[in-house]
Amino acid sequence: MDYSATFARHFVRLVWLLSNEPANVDEQKAALRALVTVAREGFVSLGERGGQLTANGTALPTAFPGVADVVARMAVHRVKTIEVDRSASAADVLRIARQLAGAAGDLPSPPGSTARLNVDTPTTATSAAAPEASRASALPSMDFGEMLDDPLAATPERRPPSRAEPSVADQSSRARRDTGGMFDHFAAARTSSATPKEVLARLDSESSPTALIALLDELVTRAEQAMGADQPALATEIFHRIVRRERDAHDFEVKRAFVLSVKRLTKPALLKAVVLELARERREESLVILARTGEDGADALIEQLAEEEVRRVRLSYFDALVHLQAGVPTLIHMLGDARWYVARNAAALLGEMQARDAEKPLAALLHHDDERVRHAATVSLMWLDTPRALPTIQDTLKDVAPQMRMQAAAALVKRKENNVADTLLRALDEERDDEVSAAFLIALGRLGTPSAVARLIATAEPDKGMFRKKPVALRVAAVQALSEARTDDALAALTMLQGDKDEDVRATAVYALGRRARGGK
Repeated sequence: MDYSATFARHFVRLVWLLSNEPANVDEQKAALRALVTVAREGFVSLGERGGQLTANGTALPTAFPGVADVVARMAVHRVKTIEVDRSASAADVLRIARQLAGAAGDLPSPPGSTARLNVDTPTTATSAAAPEASRASALPSMDFGEMLDDPLAATPERRPPSRAEPSVADQSSRARRDTGGMFDHFAAARTSSATPKEVLARLDSESSPTALIALLDELVTRAEQAMGADQPALATEIFHRIVRRERDAHDFEVKRAFVLSVKRLTKPALLKAVVLELARERREESLVILARTGEDGADALIEQLAEEEVRRVRLSYFDALVHLQAGVPTLIHMLGDARWYVARNAAALLGEMQARDAEKPLAALLHHDDERVRHAATVSLMWLDTPRALPTIQDTLKDVAPQMRMQAAAALVKRKENNVADTLLRALDEERDDEVSAAFLIALGRLGTPSAVARLIATAEPDKGMFRKKPVALRVAAVQALSEARTDDALAALTMLQGDKDEDVRATAVYALGRRARGGK
């Protein structure tokens, strides 16, 4: 679901709670927390069109509870749209929800106005046609700390602090301690003067939930600043340390803060930086992050794999994706990419990951125009070892590319079906390429069935007619295959071939028997 629709649903929920369950503060806090988290995804514009509530132009289902009520309240208050900036604070969002939930006079504004939420300016209902009226209706600014004792209470009246009472800042600080910092991570980002190393050390040792939540907010801000300052290694280290520390979180609010922090950091730019670190000095840290971010991390890794041209780096990404065992849907989609190397890489990865869901699209690639793509698909089908794979591999024994026929023979050896040897024997009878025939012979030797060994012995034996000349290369390949068979008939044939007239055949037989005697494979 698009983030704007998610924001709209939570906003509707908050307005409904403020209107119908004013005493249900816990639910209101939960809705507010969700709103501010989703708002960080990007700009949101809520509007009305034809009696429907829209989020960034997309209408929400009217069946969702509270949607019709919000549309009606916008009409009562004569508000056409509500625009929420991605940097809007919890105070901003709560203020506008309160106003919308209030009586018609609580949000004075001319028809067709826009209620904008932006952290840089006080929340106000503004209109280009009536700037003076909008300034008069602007609400007073508020320190968010004032809301922490009861974040949904009415706006307090401001008055100068006296000697007998603490200042607003002191009240804010005390309120944070009293409430356990429930909303601290929604306040404006602040960073201390400590070095990143010092803050990370505190993250590892801190046990207070309130302090830990505050540290998370600061570290996320530092990671975002590091990305802006072209320091991806620092951002990656912060991300990794947060993920590592998350494993030890037990308090409910602390665990929620970790989840929100990871969500804030799971952005394309930072994930790309994490992927790039795979080929550098932070491979293990990067793998931990990518594993934690699931499909988002896998997609970032796949995107870089598709674009990377350096073979060493591609292999690093390849190994990482296999290790993560994620991103299968994206890889299946990439099989249809027009770039041959993208389709080839995706096919190879799906095979390594043994993604059985990819069987059908991989089988379709066996008819791809590019031999390299067909080769990768064949190898992957071999790894999948699924029922559908066998007939497709058998068809590949007739592929126009010799290398593909050889690969298909190797794939069939992995199968346990009874007719595999017969399939290879028929293919050998039709094969005209000596190199491919030699590969078929080796495959028959690894199968080691009686019919396969009989064919190998017949091929390895010397010529029996004056005008019949067997290629020496095929005889040598048959001898090598007999050494793979490991049967009594194969051993007897090798023993006899030690006295063959051809030097290459004799040498191969002697070597094969010597290896068997030494226990070699």
